[in-house]
Amino acid sequence: MAIAMDKTAPTLELRDIHLPGDPSIWPLAPGWWILIVCACIVVYFIIKKIIIIKNQNHLNNVLQNELLKIRTDYKKHDNKNKLAAEISALLNRFVRHVLGDSDATSLTGEAWVNYLNSRVKNNVFDKFSMELTQAQYMPEVEFDVPSLMATVKNYFPTAIKSIKQFNKDKRRSTDA
Repeated sequence: MAIAMDKTAPTLELRDIHLPGDPSIWPLAPGWWILIVCACIVVYFIIKKIIIIKNQNHLNNVLQNELLKIRTDYKKHDNKNKLAAEISALLNRFVRHVLGDSDATSLTGEAWVNYLNSRVKNNVFDKFSMELTQAQYMPEVEFDVPSLMATVKNYFPTAIKSIKQFNKDKRRSTDA
């Protein structure tokens, strides 16, 4: 008993079946959204850091120009008492306006020098203690002007960079 098999394929109506289009780029898969958010966060922090560095550099340039003006004035008047007074006033303004510590501006003597040293890793102002605290009041004073000017010049960028860390340490000491 042999069943006769039809060797022809069944005919199906395939005209109304269409292939889907190429995959679209939109909407994005969740992995891409996570990548975009991460990239935005990284870009935000990079821009923030660039702005902070730019502001620090601008502030340092302003201070260096003021120090240059003091040096130029000193070359004209050659008065070390006046130079010491101008440098002390510049450091005082720096502490009050840039570092934001108006209480420190009332410090005198060794307390003032110790405060200035607290912003840097080593005690750079110890050898200039007399120049910063008493020279402006003395009739005759003798000190190494280029060394003092170089110390103050190098102090500003270091102290500016330490503002955030110093404020953090100050908060910790008041909390304890």
